[in-house]
Amino acid sequence: MASLLKRIALVVYLMRFSIAALLTILLVVMVYWAGLNGGFFFDDEASILHVEGVRLSTLSLDAIHLAWVSGSSGPSGRPVAQLSFALNHYFSGFDPFAFKATNLAIHLACGFLVFGLASRLLSAVKPPAMQRNILFVTGVLTTIWLLHPIQLLPVLHVVQRMTSLAALFLLAALLLHIIGRERGGRSGWVLMILAWTVGWPLSFFSKESGVLFPVFALAWELLVRRSSCGRLDCFARLFAALAIGVILAGGAYAISSRAQWLWSGYDFRPFSLGERLLTEGRVLWFYLGLIVAPSMEEFGLYHDDIAISTSLFSPWVTLPAVIGLVSLAWLAWRVRSRAPLVSFGIAWFLIGHALESTVLPLEIAHEHRNYLPIFGVLLVGAWALLQLLESKRGLGTIGVALTAAALSYFTFITALRAHQFGEEGRRTQIESQHHRTSPRTQYQAGLALAGLPDANLPTTPIHVFARRHYELAGELDPNFKLGLLGLIHLNCRAGMQADKVEIDELSRRLRETPFAPGDRNLLYSLKGMSIAGSLCLPRTDVDGLFAAALANPDVSPGVQAMLHSWHADYLWLREHDLVAARAALGAAMALVPTNASNRLKWAQLLYLAGEHQQAQKLLFVLREERFSIDERKTLDELLGQLSMLDSQAHPR
Repeated sequence: MASLLKRIALVVYLMRFSIAALLTILLVVMVYWAGLNGGFFFDDEASILHVEGVRLSTLSLDAIHLAWVSGSSGPSGRPVAQLSFALNHYFSGFDPFAFKATNLAIHLACGFLVFGLASRLLSAVKPPAMQRNILFVTGVLTTIWLLHPIQLLPVLHVVQRMTSLAALFLLAALLLHIIGRERGGRSGWVLMILAWTVGWPLSFFSKESGVLFPVFALAWELLVRRSSCGRLDCFARLFAALAIGVILAGGAYAISSRAQWLWSGYDFRPFSLGERLLTEGRVLWFYLGLIVAPSMEEFGLYHDDIAISTSLFSPWVTLPAVIGLVSLAWLAWRVRSRAPLVSFGIAWFLIGHALESTVLPLEIAHEHRNYLPIFGVLLVGAWALLQLLESKRGLGTIGVALTAAALSYFTFITALRAHQFGEEGRRTQIESQHHRTSPRTQYQAGLALAGLPDANLPTTPIHVFARRHYELAGELDPNFKLGLLGLIHLNCRAGMQADKVEIDELSRRLRETPFAPGDRNLLYSLKGMSIAGSLCLPRTDVDGLFAAALANPDVSPGVQAMLHSWHADYLWLREHDLVAARAALGAAMALVPTNASNRLKWAQLLYLAGEHQQAQKLLFVLREERFSIDERKTLDELLGQLSMLDSQAHPR
């Protein structure tokens, strides 16, 4: 009888759990549904739409390999994420709804892993008698994690799948590690081997933030497992010693001459390493504010309106922010024995930001960097709720009421943001109002308006507003260049001549101000719009803008070769000047002789110039090179045409 009752209780428990999980999934889908109809934006173009390898049309090994190596983000290229984009394209083309729905599915899968991890962490420090409260608190934590507004970008900004995929595999690896350690024996070692040899590499090759998995695992060993077991076992001590060794070795490498590539990004940033570190102290508190008390006005795709800290006293809040972070770390150490989950939660948040919010020359702030770190904050909140539920003074009701209010508010803000992201014009205009001093936000708002039909008429409000957004972008940041190109393009679309003042200012900025990675996109757009005939600049102005960029001392030889090659495209396809195109392409090949794409272009120019024998010789050599599908098609077609000409000239 007792056995039957246990089985019935288990069935009831599973049914309740399944119903709760299903309702949570439905709520998340409903909240995000409006945003799934939005389009691609920002880095989606560079990492997805303009990448040949993502355009997977067959499931052949060559096509899959091309997708795998198609990435240019980060040192690894993030091949797992790139392959997932390619598979999306294979099944649905470049339908943004399908890409975003896939992101939402990954987000939900992460939610299941968050539930499993939170459940084990809370159970490890509480007696089994509290299991019912633990289940409730874990469910609340997971639901808030899924519906918190700071989690929106990894769902609705397609390229941030890199972040959610890395989190998915990291959470899976950490769960396998924890279960393996708790289980022990042969099966435990199998789970741990899977965590370290499968989960960790998949996380890292989705995004480099996956490299933090061992640090999360070590924090669990030192804080949670030590608390539940009462001591560190041999494995944990060896793990800690190895981690210290790796950290010291990594630090030695980072300051060596071989690691200069790590710091080269500061050449293109308007801040130094020290200034970034000081600013990130404030940024972490900004993130915590968005997590604990999110405000619709504070969220945004760009946060380039955050002032740079030039010293501990400028802005004055820099010093209190640094002191606050030190105090937070001290608190984590102080309560490690009495409240290990609080200590672990604080450590989790800080570890989660150790890569992207410290020394690397990345942009100052992005919300998606909190996709994993927010779990630490919510874990501390879950621990506090559990204390209230177990309180004998009837504080549980207050805790539940506060939690319900927070969940309702978070869901409401996320629903508003999802609706905002459902249409490009709506998204950019709302963000431009919330971030009036952000150059990139203002530029994106102008770009969205400039794409509307009414922007062609200079007397319409759309044209006037687009122009003002572009002007603001250039005024807010004296190094920002895209706003000036936007103004030139806007005039061309309206049938007016480009303003000479704007052309001269763009030329000056290209020549004299720091040449950021995004400035390459400006020259690429300049080339593309000129070839398409949508830019009304004469050749002298286009040549002058390329010359100005090439004269910038910040431009590396590799980027110079790229610019020369794009200039050659313009001279060839727009101006039909083969002599000038060959000179520009020759300059690119002199800088980077091994670039196969440029050598293929050279063969095309040889063919057009009638130098068929030299073209054929080069094409035969290039057959062994790796090309995109379109480039391979061009090579084969050229060889076919040359073979036909050769057979006509020398008939048998």
